[in-house]
Amino acid sequence: MKNLFIIMTLILTLSGCKQEPTTVPISLTWEMGQNEIEPGVYENTFYISNDGNESLNKNWILYFNQLPAAPIPNPEGAFVVEEISSTYYRMFPSANYKPIAAGDTVKFTFRCKGNIIKETNAPEGAYAVKLNNDGKEAGKPHSVEIKVTPFMHEYQWARKGRAELPYPYGDIVYEQNKFFENGLVGDADISIIPALKKVDKRQGEHHITKNIRIAHDGSFDNEAGLLKEKLESMFQATVSDAGETTIELKKLTNPKVKNNPEYYEIKTADKQITISGVTPHAVSNGAQTLLAIIGNLNGLPCHTASLYIEDYPDLLHRGQMIDVARNFSSKENIMKLIDIFAMYKLNILHFHIVDDEGWRIEIPGLPELTEVGARRGHTLDEADRLYPAYGGGCDFTEAGTGYYTRQEFIEILRYAKRRHITVLPEIDMPGHSRAAIVAMNARYNKYIDTDLAKAEEFLLADFEDTSKYLSAQWYTDNVINAAMPSAYRFVEKVINEVESMYKEAGMELNVLHMGGDEVPHGAWEGSSIARAFMQEKGMTQARDLKDYFFAQVLDILDEKNIQLAGWQEVVLMPDEKTVNERFAKRNVLTYCWNTIPEQGSDQIPYNLANAGYPIVLCNVTNFYMDMSYNKHQHEPGLYWGGFVNEYVPYDVLPYDIYKSIRHNMKGEKVDIVQASKTKVPLARDARAQIKGIQGQLWAETIRNFGMVEKALFPKMLGMIDRAWNTEPSWGFSNDETKHDDALRAYNAALNQYEYPRLNGFGVNFHVSQPGIKIIDGKLHANSTLKDAVIRYTIDGSEPNENSPVWTAPIDCDAKQVKAKTYFMGKESVTSIIHI
Repeated sequence: MKNLFIIMTLILTLSGCKQEPTTVPISLTWEMGQNEIEPGVYENTFYISNDGNESLNKNWILYFNQLPAAPIPNPEGAFVVEEISSTYYRMFPSANYKPIAAGDTVKFTFRCKGNIIKETNAPEGAYAVKLNNDGKEAGKPHSVEIKVTPFMHEYQWARKGRAELPYPYGDIVYEQNKFFENGLVGDADISIIPALKKVDKRQGEHHITKNIRIAHDGSFDNEAGLLKEKLESMFQATVSDAGETTIELKKLTNPKVKNNPEYYEIKTADKQITISGVTPHAVSNGAQTLLAIIGNLNGLPCHTASLYIEDYPDLLHRGQMIDVARNFSSKENIMKLIDIFAMYKLNILHFHIVDDEGWRIEIPGLPELTEVGARRGHTLDEADRLYPAYGGGCDFTEAGTGYYTRQEFIEILRYAKRRHITVLPEIDMPGHSRAAIVAMNARYNKYIDTDLAKAEEFLLADFEDTSKYLSAQWYTDNVINAAMPSAYRFVEKVINEVESMYKEAGMELNVLHMGGDEVPHGAWEGSSIARAFMQEKGMTQARDLKDYFFAQVLDILDEKNIQLAGWQEVVLMPDEKTVNERFAKRNVLTYCWNTIPEQGSDQIPYNLANAGYPIVLCNVTNFYMDMSYNKHQHEPGLYWGGFVNEYVPYDVLPYDIYKSIRHNMKGEKVDIVQASKTKVPLARDARAQIKGIQGQLWAETIRNFGMVEKALFPKMLGMIDRAWNTEPSWGFSNDETKHDDALRAYNAALNQYEYPRLNGFGVNFHVSQPGIKIIDGKLHANSTLKDAVIRYTIDGSEPNENSPVWTAPIDCDAKQVKAKTYFMGKESVTSIIHI
């Protein structure tokens, strides 16, 4: 009975206790204010709502991430906003904070250095944590949605005092779209991307049946197998020895174009098609051309003209860089991209698998690289994961966390090899190395109490380093210490393991991209280890350590017969414009990216080529697929290098690069005739140094694979055509009508063939916004997309799939009109005009 009394007393006591909530009952809304509220400063506001039943005291902290902003301290504010690392921030109540009553909302306005013109820059990935009475985190982190107030006012995307590209209001877009109104109709038999070099089209038609036989010798087993798979999956063909139409794959022994391993020919006759190539890769290119032609003819069975095709690429490096370090893409999605790249005859997948925010490949013997460096989530010390970044919150999100196991990477290599695509890996060092540094710090801490040698074996940082620097992505701790012997043990270990994966995949690792870009000024200056090393080696400035680092890497790679590739900074002096002659004889494949004329950097590629460096053109102004399509506030992407739409990549002239930009960053038309007059020309004997063209897709603004596809397509197609055909006929003329006619024909080809082709493969390609304009009191609308549906509203609401369809000019006296393009199940951003 006594025990029962005690139990009942405890129950009554506990039931009377008040349970403290373990979460913070808040919701958030963020609103952009005005750019240039003071010089170089913008204003923005958080609205913090208490969704709980009691007053919200100051025992909580909020974390979020945002593309780099620099909060300006406000001693009188109710909250403190601080940067933790790069894109990762925290906000918490200050001494001026007053509890928020249940159901109330408080407004907190603060200022940051810089500017914002897109909703891409809004804070995201927010989460809150409860604090105890000592200010320590006591609760479990939980996600908090941030509602972003739509940008509706010009001051939110205008930057006062700047002459820049005009905002794409509907009437401006209308005039731009008019350029394409009389687009030329393509020829289904031969209108493909990349354009064919030579086609002899004769009279008469030939039948291609749905029952097909593929004839080939053993050297083309792989190509025959792939062609069979595509014919069956794309066109529901029946491929067997009894097929009515024969496709013969042959070795070409006497090519008309010498010394080009991708040269092929196609001949068609009735129920007989011959694809001849100098190599299996060439035959594969021919097969892709045949598949494209059949697709243009609406599949099998079909009739085609009598064709004789001679085709080959001008450049043997035709690549696309995919950044999976910032935000991850699965093995399956990378394989989908490889299939599409092969369809368009790209041959390089530049795989950016390592950066500050993620290490995405398993390295046997260094499990910390993926246990720590491939995971992002809430942490106070990064002992077992990296800080959240680029949209990720407290949880292990699909985009922020992930890596390829050794076996998965080998699968990707084999998959690409079968499709004649080289996977060129990038291990970015010595800058952009924060994920590796944090992972090796974790390894150090794991072994320091049991095995000092093992703890220090691959250490990348000097713990006593007091260097002050700020990287391009606003990191202060992302540079490997190039004076530490352990750094080179790490480099060699990683290279050996990556090389081993290639060998197991049945391939040779011929080129390794080691990054080398954006090593910030000030790195190593506060390291006693570095200073002692510099004194020992007779170095006079910390920058010399970077050259030393790459000299050592070159020696490691030379022993393995692997070519070093790197971004342009590897072979430039500290001013990042003058050629560094040190490595001119070392065959460093140099990727030239910073080509902005307004910054005086557009001459760098030719300076390097003339100095003997082999180069790949990666022009930010034409080939950075992560640059936003235009200035519209809802178009995702970056804009520091301008804007890259679906036509800008098509405009590149590799051998007259200064004519590759037809509008500057202010939107002004460039005088193409004068563009090259005062610039460094490409020396005649340096033409051979241009090895290729490549697009880049950095993933800072990518949140899922659908966004990867939308950023790449269709703008990548112009780059693909220019890599195959470096000297289009319009490039030899100063008559701009020739370029204009070619661009209209290109747009027609996109509409007639490429958009349907991409849609058939389930690609989430970008759809451009419509033009709208009031002319003589009537609403006019247009689009660059043939057969697009334009829906509009006149009451200020957002157009949707139930809004009226514009079909012809109609009377309109509304104060505001909004419109969207609907095309193949996709929709554009909204065009708007104020009347």
